Amino acid sequence: MLSKLKKVPKSPEALVESADKLATLPEVYYILRNRINDPRSNSRDIAEVINKDAALTARLLKMVNSAMYGNSRRVDSVSRAVAMVGMRELEFLVLASHAVETFSRLSSEWVNVGTFWRHSVFCAVSARLLARECHVLHPERLFVAGLMHDVGNLVFYHQLPELVREVLERCERTGERTERVEQELLGFDHGDAGGALARQWYFPEALEEAICCHHRPAEAEAFPLEAAIVHVANMMTVAMELNEDEEFQEICDPQAWALLGISHERIKPIFQ
Repeated sequence: MLSKLKKVPKSPEALVESADKLATLPEVYYILRNRINDPRSNSRDIAEVINKDAALTARLLKMVNSAMYGNSRRVDSVSRAVAMVGMRELEFLVLASHAVETFSRLSSEWVNVGTFWRHSVFCAVSARLLARECHVLHPERLFVAGLMHDVGNLVFYHQLPELVREVLERCERTGERTERVEQELLGFDHGDAGGALARQWYFPEALEEAICCHHRPAEAEAFPLEAAIVHVANMMTVAMELNEDEEFQEICDPQAWALLGISHERIKPIFQ
């Protein structure tokens, strides 16, 4: 069936380049990045940029009021959100927001937007908590990596809906994992596509590698801990979705699990 696809990309980079609408960032992002990189800017300057985009403001406030921060009081202003998140992390939350907003406009019989969003958010929250347990510097960046770990699926849904159908039908029939079928049919998987998009968007290398290698954490060279955290967070999310959260360690890559250096008993209470 793959031979029937009109344009089979030769690489994840080629796939991302063909996704013009998806790979093109909104103008507000470039304005925001210039403000962030200006040493004279402060949180009020950043908030001023975001406040001019009502949709972005709404999505950002929704994110910072999610389980990500566990605030007892609601954050109701962009200036407070900037102070809480930090200017640099805010830049990548804006990118994540753009990806989610783009994805929400896609329609497919094979895609459930709500399910995708819940999976992404839970993985993000889990990655952030794991990062704290591993004493990672600036654990909020692992929230962004977890939130964006499946962004390559967005590219697949957008550019290769026929492939998505074939992969999911085969996985349902055989029980194979989606990334393995993608590798067989394309030579790369949605993690690779997500990594290519992260490079297109100038993500830091740590986030790029965590997204790219979340199914193959042993291949992470520069930032193996970040990749391992997102991998374990994703496997925890998958296990909980299947009501098998007691067994998530068994489906984790052993090297990734060992790299975290955390016992199952230590993690278990965090997610109850």
